[in-house]
Amino acid sequence: LYYEVYMNDIYEQLGEIISIFAKGTVLAITVTALLGILVARTITKPLTEMKRQAQVMATGDFSQKVDVKGNDEIGQLGHTFNDLNDKLKLATATTEGERRKLSSVLSNMSDGVIATDRLGAITLMNAPASRLIGQTFEEVQGQSLVDVLDLNDQVENISEVEEAGSMIIDLSSEDNHLLLKANFSVVEDENHDMNGFITVISDVTEQQRVEKERREFVSNVSHELRTPLTTMRSYIEALNDGAWQDPDIAPRFLDVTQNETDRMIRLVNDLLQLTKMDHKETSLMKDRVEFVSFFDHVIDRFEMNKNEKVEFVRNLSNKNMYVWMDKDKITQVLDNIISNAIKYSPEGGSIRFSAHSTKKQLRVSITDEGIGMPPDTVDKIFDRFYRVDKSRAREMGGTGLGLAIAREMIEAHHGKIWAESREGKGTTVHFTLPLMSQKRRGQS
Repeated sequence: LYYEVYMNDIYEQLGEIISIFAKGTVLAITVTALLGILVARTITKPLTEMKRQAQVMATGDFSQKVDVKGNDEIGQLGHTFNDLNDKLKLATATTEGERRKLSSVLSNMSDGVIATDRLGAITLMNAPASRLIGQTFEEVQGQSLVDVLDLNDQVENISEVEEAGSMIIDLSSEDNHLLLKANFSVVEDENHDMNGFITVISDVTEQQRVEKERREFVSNVSHELRTPLTTMRSYIEALNDGAWQDPDIAPRFLDVTQNETDRMIRLVNDLLQLTKMDHKETSLMKDRVEFVSFFDHVIDRFEMNKNEKVEFVRNLSNKNMYVWMDKDKITQVLDNIISNAIKYSPEGGSIRFSAHSTKKQLRVSITDEGIGMPPDTVDKIFDRFYRVDKSRAREMGGTGLGLAIAREMIEAHHGKIWAESREGKGTTVHFTLPLMSQKRRGQS
C-alpha cells in the first residue's frame, strides 16, 4: 500500500509538537522561577528581618523581635537571634543600672575622683573633684594629672605616683588656704597590665589645721608647765643646799615657789574648764539679769582693789537692759578682760567702760591705753596660749587662756567677742549678748 502525504502536513504536525514543547518549557521555567522566588523569599525574608532587627539593636532598642515561622534551620536561627536579643537587653539594662549607680555614687561622694589613662591624661572627673580643684571636667579633659594637680615639684612623671601612694597637695591661693590629700591606685586590665590611674582627693585643710593646733597646744602646755616647774626645782634645790637657813633668802625663795605653784594651779584649772567647754560638759545656769547694775557692781569690785595708777571711766546706759545669762560665767569673762586691761595700762592711764543697746543686742566695750598690738595679731589674742609679748605676760602671771575662755563663754551665750587695737594706742575688747524681749521679761 502506498500513502501519499504532503510534506506540509508533516511540517504542520511537527510545528504543533514543537509549540507544545515550547509552551511546556516556558511554563516549566515560569513555574520553576516562581517556585525559586518563593523559596528565596522564604529564606531571605527572615534574614532581611534579622538584619533590620540587628540595626535596631545597634541603636539600643531591644523591644522588637524577629517573627519566627517554622522550625527549620532559618526558624532555629530566628529563635537564637531572639534569645541573643533578650540576653543583650538584660546585659545592657544591668550595665546601664551599674553605670547609673556609679554615676550617682561619684556625684554624691564628698571626695573627688579623677580617672586617667595609662599616660596620665584625664578621662573622667566627678563634681566634687571639680569643686575642689576649681576647674570643670571639660577644662581638664585630656590634660595631664600631674599638671592639673600641680604635682611637678613632687613627681617627675605619672608613673611615680604609684610609688608615692598618697601625698598632700597645696592648692592655696592668696584668698583661700586649701590642702588636698590625694590617694593614687592603679587600674589593671585582664592581663594585669597598667591601664590607667584612679585618684581620690579630699579636703584636709581643716584636719591639718586641727592637727597643727593640737601639736602647738601640746607644745604650749608642756612649755607652760615646764617653766614654773624648772623655777620651783631651782629654788627648792637652793633651799635644800642650805638656803633655808638664811632668814633673808628663805622667805623669798618660798614665796616664789608658792607663786609658781599657784600659777600652775590656775593653768590646770583653766585647761580643765576649756576641756569641759569643748566637750559641752559645762552647763549654763541662766537667769534674768539687769546688766547695767551687774556691770557696775563688777567695776566697783575692781575699783576698790586697784592701785592708783589707772583711772576708771564709766559710760553706761541710763536705761535698764535685761539679759538671759549665767552671771558666774559672764563675771569670769569681765574679770579676764578687765584684769588684762589693768595689767597693760600705763601709770596715769585710764580704762573706759561702755555698755549700750544696739537693736536686739547689748554691746559692751572695755578700752585701755596700754601698749596695743600690731593689726595682724589682734584676732589671735583669743587663741589658746597666744601672747603678743610672751615674756611680759609670764612676768604678770597670765596663763594665756583667759581670753580663750572668754570667747567660749560668750559664744555659749550666742554672743560675739572681738578686739580692736593700735600699736602704742591701746586695745578695746567688745562683746555682744542678746537682749531679752519685753514679752520674755514678763514671762520670766
